[in-house]
Parts: sequence; C-alpha cells; structure tokens
Amino acid sequence: MIYDINDHPLPAFLIDETLTILSQSENAAKAFSIHSSFLDLVDFDSRDKAVRMLSPSQDEVELELVMNTVQSPYSLFQVFAKWSSGVGQIVCVRQDDRIEKLSTMLQKQRERLADTNFDLLDKKEELEAALMKIKKLSSPFLPISNNMGIIPLFGELEKELFLVNELNLLQILNNGKYERVILDFSGIGEIENSGVLPLLSFCSMLEVIGVSVVLCGLKPNHVLQLMKYDFELNQNFEVTGTLKDAVDYYLKQSFT
Repeated sequence: MIYDINDHPLPAFLIDETLTILSQSENAAKAFSIHSSFLDLVDFDSRDKAVRMLSPSQDEVELELVMNTVQSPYSLFQVFAKWSSGVGQIVCVRQDDRIEKLSTMLQKQRERLADTNFDLLDKKEELEAALMKIKKLSSPFLPISNNMGIIPLFGELEKELFLVNELNLLQILNNGKYERVILDFSGIGEIENSGVLPLLSFCSMLEVIGVSVVLCGLKPNHVLQLMKYDFELNQNFEVTGTLKDAVDYYLKQSFT
C-alpha cells in the first residue's frame, strides 16, 4: 500500500520504475511545477545520472542533482531514494548555498582571467610598439653631403627591418635627390634567412630611383650567409671595406 506523503516536511515523491510520479508532498508541489515524470524536474545534463541512480536495483541511494524549481532553473539538491516493491521514495534537500558559493567563485575566477587577458593584451601591444620603435631606429638615414648619405644598420638583418623602414628611406632618398647611399653592416650581428631577399629587393628599388648602393662593413659571416642565397655582391652594387674607407673614397670622388 502506498502511504500518503502529503505532509512530508521536505519535497518528497513516490515514483515507479519508469520514474513516473505517483504522488508528491505539498512542499514538492510548491517547490516544483507539476509534472508527471520525475525526470522533467531534473536539469538536462543531470538526467543520465538520475536514470542510472534512481533504479530499484539501487535499494538506497544518495546523489546530487541539478533540478528545475519554480524559482530557479538550476538548483542543486541532495536527493535520497529508497525502493520497496517497485516504488521509490524520494526526498529532495536543497543545497543552493553550495551552488551559489561555487557560482560566485567561478565568476570571480572568470573576472580575474578576463583582467589578466586584458593586461596581457596591453603588455603585448606595448611590447610590439617598443619593438617597432627599435626597428625604426635600427636603420636611420644620415646625409653626409648633398648627394650622398649613410644608412647604418643595427641588430639582426631580418625581414621586419625592411618592412618597417624601406618606404620611409626610399622617400627620403628620392625627395632629397641623393645619388649614392652607403649601407653600413658594422652594427649587424647576424643576417637572418628572412632578411636576405628583402635586402636585395631594397637595393634594387634604390637602383630604380637612381641611387647607387654601396655595401660596407660586411663581416665574413655576413658574406657566407649572403652567398648561401646567391646574393651576387658585385653585380648590382659596390662593396668596400670599412665605413671610414667608403666615406673617404666616395667623398673624394664626389669632389673630383
């Protein structure tokens, strides 16, 4: 005989093996909207767990379920179930304090992560701006006469060095009607693979606007690296030893 659970002090249910609700307490009716199946009270993500655990094969079981109440679609309940003759007695105890604490902690973690991401993004932008300034300072143009100037190169010769500076340098040389420019490699440490073709392209563009290119300050490791890429040093530009030698030679030549 199914006893009357109407006066149970907690939300309580009687269910059959298919989880159909046979009876429920007044508190259950107040806490949950009226449904014919107990599964309808359980959040979608908790239903597999409810089906697996709320079975006559589990004589007595205690589990946590997220359930849909009248007040909230996500309320955590401690559920106690006991089976007898194919009928399950279920009592639900609200655990909202715990889930609220977990939600608060999760929200704080999200806020901290969001703040951290913004901080990292700001730092990344600052770093990129600083690197850009360094690149711009790594190939300045220094005029030494009305028709000649020097571009001292610093750091590593790489693709970005030309991407950042070549347009500005071409405009300066073209607007100033310079006839010759000396690229000084004395301040270059390594020539990166990515920098060889941009260097050749930059020199070719200078030739196109009527500026003769002189390379100086090349070190043995520079030459070996350039030769690996069939960079024909003597084909399109002149090559001298040191910057001093180049300046002395070409200044004298310009006055003769």
